[in-house]
Amino acid sequence: MNGAKRTGWVKKKLIFFTILAGVLILTAIFAKKLCPYDPDAQNLLMAQKAPSLEHPLGTDRYGRDMLSRVIAGSTVSIFSTLVLVAAITVIGTVIGMICGWHGGRVDSILMRVTDLFLAFPSLIFAMAVAGVLGGGTKNAVLALGAVSWPKFARLSRSLTMAQKEEPYMKAARLSGCTVPQLLARHILPNIAGPILVTAVLDMGTMMMELAGLSFLGFGAKPPAAEWGSMLNDGRALLQIAPWMVLAPGGAVFVTVMVFNLWGDTLRDYMNPKEKSGGKKG
Repeated sequence: MNGAKRTGWVKKKLIFFTILAGVLILTAIFAKKLCPYDPDAQNLLMAQKAPSLEHPLGTDRYGRDMLSRVIAGSTVSIFSTLVLVAAITVIGTVIGMICGWHGGRVDSILMRVTDLFLAFPSLIFAMAVAGVLGGGTKNAVLALGAVSWPKFARLSRSLTMAQKEEPYMKAARLSGCTVPQLLARHILPNIAGPILVTAVLDMGTMMMELAGLSFLGFGAKPPAAEWGSMLNDGRALLQIAPWMVLAPGGAVFVTVMVFNLWGDTLRDYMNPKEKSGGKKG
């Protein structure tokens, strides 16, 4: 496949996965209108009913429609992930740019802090922070945010250090630009691509970790419809009513897969080697 055809194919894939990601986000936005039943309405006479035409994904132990709860859970799961990724991207990028530009003692201190956070498995560290904060969706997001920003700080620092030595930066300094202007107008636009790709690729990981915290009891609390807590609620009935686990588990799998494929395709599209068709052989 030559360079032009490969670029066209990657572009089509990017459009396709962008549409799928957009559908998931729109589903989260309009979840209340899309739910066929009230996701919190209990009916013990319908408890643990197998999937049927009336309830395509079955019902849970309280007779609540699983399809409605999966759709309602998308609001919490997807929006929490988007907020988390946006926050750690902005915080990490700002810290990394400051370190990469100024260097010296500021860089040394902040990088030692990032090393400290990176020394521990992120989910274990997040469990400890969430346990101190007291659980709940907001605290789970705060816990993961507190331990997940260093990767973006490291990335933006290295990119900033590479960019600040470029000839165009010398011209920008001579033109009288202040440091904030140099960072905002010249450095940030030139490092935004790799950071954006990393952020998109991180969505799947953050969603899995948020679901993991909820599954372990450090995230969303019942009766809130959230995929991780729904998995925890249904695990005791896995042999009797497997749809209680398969429904939210399938939602997590599909969403993570779409975001990961979206990120992979975006990385390929923004990679100059991919645009030129890679190495000639």
